[in-house]
Amino acid sequence: MDDHPLHRPGPVLAWEHDGAGLTARHETAVTRIEATAADILRVRFLPDGEPAPSRPWDPLLPLPAARLTVEQEDGALVLRTPLLTVRLDLAAGTLHPRTADGTIFAADIEAAGWRDMALSKTKLRHMPDPELPAGRPRTGVVLHKRLAPDEGCFGLGQRTGGLDRRHRRLTNWTIDRSSPGHGRGNDNMYQSHPVLLAARPGLAWGLYLHSSWYSVIDTGYREPERLTLMTLGGELDYFLFAGPTPAAVVEQLTRLTGRPALPPLWALGFHQSRWSYRSDAEVRAVARGFRERRIPLDAIHLDIDYMDGFRVFTWDRQRFPDPAATVAALHADDIRAVTIVDPGVKKEFGAGYAVADDGVAGDHFARRPDGELFSAYVWPGESLLPDFCRSATRRWWGDLHEGLVGIGIDGIWCDMNEPSIGDRPIGEPGRHDQPIPLAARQGDDGEALQAETHNLYGQLMVQATADALQRLRPQRRPWLLTRSGSIGIQRWSASWMGDNSSWWEHLAMSLPQLASMGLSGSAHVGVDIGGFYHHCPAELFARWIELGTFYPFMRNHTRQGTRPQEPWAFGPEVEALARRAIERRYRLLPYLYTLAHRAHHTGEPLLRPLLFDFPDEGRLHPIDDQVMIGPLLMIAPVCQPGIRRRLVELPPGTWYDLHSGRRVDDTADRGALITDAPLGRLPILVRGGAALTLGNVRQSTAEPLAELTIDGFPDQDEPRTWTLIEDAGDGHGYRNGELAETAITVHPLATGAAVEVGPRQGGYAPHPRDLLLRLHLPERPGTVRLDGHPADTWRWDAQQQAVEIRLSDDGQAHRLSS
Repeated sequence: MDDHPLHRPGPVLAWEHDGAGLTARHETAVTRIEATAADILRVRFLPDGEPAPSRPWDPLLPLPAARLTVEQEDGALVLRTPLLTVRLDLAAGTLHPRTADGTIFAADIEAAGWRDMALSKTKLRHMPDPELPAGRPRTGVVLHKRLAPDEGCFGLGQRTGGLDRRHRRLTNWTIDRSSPGHGRGNDNMYQSHPVLLAARPGLAWGLYLHSSWYSVIDTGYREPERLTLMTLGGELDYFLFAGPTPAAVVEQLTRLTGRPALPPLWALGFHQSRWSYRSDAEVRAVARGFRERRIPLDAIHLDIDYMDGFRVFTWDRQRFPDPAATVAALHADDIRAVTIVDPGVKKEFGAGYAVADDGVAGDHFARRPDGELFSAYVWPGESLLPDFCRSATRRWWGDLHEGLVGIGIDGIWCDMNEPSIGDRPIGEPGRHDQPIPLAARQGDDGEALQAETHNLYGQLMVQATADALQRLRPQRRPWLLTRSGSIGIQRWSASWMGDNSSWWEHLAMSLPQLASMGLSGSAHVGVDIGGFYHHCPAELFARWIELGTFYPFMRNHTRQGTRPQEPWAFGPEVEALARRAIERRYRLLPYLYTLAHRAHHTGEPLLRPLLFDFPDEGRLHPIDDQVMIGPLLMIAPVCQPGIRRRLVELPPGTWYDLHSGRRVDDTADRGALITDAPLGRLPILVRGGAALTLGNVRQSTAEPLAELTIDGFPDQDEPRTWTLIEDAGDGHGYRNGELAETAITVHPLATGAAVEVGPRQGGYAPHPRDLLLRLHLPERPGTVRLDGHPADTWRWDAQQQAVEIRLSDDGQAHRLSS
């Protein structure tokens, strides 16, 4: 960060209140404070007094503003909503927010300031510009806030390293963090998420730096108790989320920037990929390998080699002579097809490749500051890059997917969209990044500079694609996977974390990485199971596939030149283990799909750190080698070679071992448990009070659910209710009431354990199926009652220590008790 002195705004000389906001005029700047909602505050600091123009690609959703009252007292303005109070010191220009109960958080240390920034003082590398563009793009605005000593810093999106980001200096600028793979010391990655969740026992709050420019968030790197925000662009615009819990902060963030899209059910199944399955014969052989070995599979991904010379929106007709037949063969095996699409368009005119010709004719490609077409090298060679800031370009790009949709492609994988571009062909020695110049103008009227829009490139590509899929195939939900994105990407796409490596360190890092993405609004995320770079050892793959079972997005993927990484490539023992792990995934789908609905309604992550569900347990906040899968399951994977036992920290409450069905908290020593964890037995703990909903093993989600198991794990003292949510698995009928919701209450041991299933509600009727009711008990019961009457037939599972009874799922209420 630049060390030149900051310009300061001086005291507040005048102010105006207009109901939902306050405008405070300093000697040389303006502060604007608005109540976006009763629990969300927007603060804009304007050095030149003028706000930045609104952009059509802004991820903010319109929310009805809350009323903000203002009173002047003791040299300050006191602003209030029903859930927030903010004190603006008139002399110092500092803000001091308080929660409804009076707790101070995110207090300014001093007023914001600004200075001219030199390109050399940023982390921008290999830029073609000699300096940052003049004017507001060069103006860096800086603000320092106070961090409490016991406050952890979480979220901040796609990062390496541990879960708690305290004491780090993190920049936001999307890049291709590729070969030789991610390392703990890396800063920027493929996505940009300048959003912080700060948590201490009793309070969580959030801050979203609403800036697409290059920015920095320092969480105590320079000074331990100082949070520093810096952004280029000549304006500091940020939102404060009042919390007071992590769940509330994520809800507030996604209320503002959009809830995660509801994926089709098949997207939650298992995906198999490789760079590349290079021919129709190879794709069919992989599909046949899964079906013959009875390993469940829902999707195969086609990487760049399906194209003709890597030309986007083409097929290599020698290796894929009939793409429609390839896709139809997969569909006949109940397997979906996903194709990769890169933004780089081969610079080839008049040779029968219409994408380049039409793109130039429509002025759809990015240009240099001098107005000439910008080009750089990607997979097809010298390439042009679409200007996705232009609305016409987004429509044009989206319509290019009509050919893929027409042959039945089910999902689109957006890659290389940071964008990843170089100064010479890929693989040539000495290759460096060659970014679009910062001074290049983009948008419908050239209204924005690349310096402002760079971080949004991948996101706008995804948005264009998602809009097109909805337009071209309105009866189905669009499903996309992206490498690059920013705040709001959850509205259109799932994300994977890019080109990791077959290292134990990357297996371990996947947990804090995905948990952080969930806290940043992106619920549907995953990493390449087994690792993308290098050869994956059998033990590492075994551990990775058993953990990957619980990733929101589950895909096995590796690069060319590495050993085969299909589940059967590591020998019969690992193949059997992988089959069991993937089968567990399919059994969990009723639970995971319910979690997807919950994420769609509130932003709640599927995979989240312990602090999300146990915010008052400060000792659990930094733990990043255990995570919750929804509110009912906790996993504690093994991420080191040779380890066959591990320590598990137990949060408060009653806990069961899913494998044995037995309570484990009684055997724990001061909240910790040492458990066996051989290969194939990932420690999975179930929270007391859980009604875990499980399905039968299927080879694909195209097969109907034939059996629903409701597994009740009673708490010691508290009843808990869980609502199973079901729908058709695709389409948009769920928006119009075509849902099935079933409330299930598990009554505690202290009052006589029971699992009570309410009547099914809603306009969706599931496929006919059996219902298996199970109830875990400390000992075999003498009698069992169903719906208040002695059960005619019931079974005691001594190994699982559970009573169970099977009946037809008629959608009516049932109660199983001992």
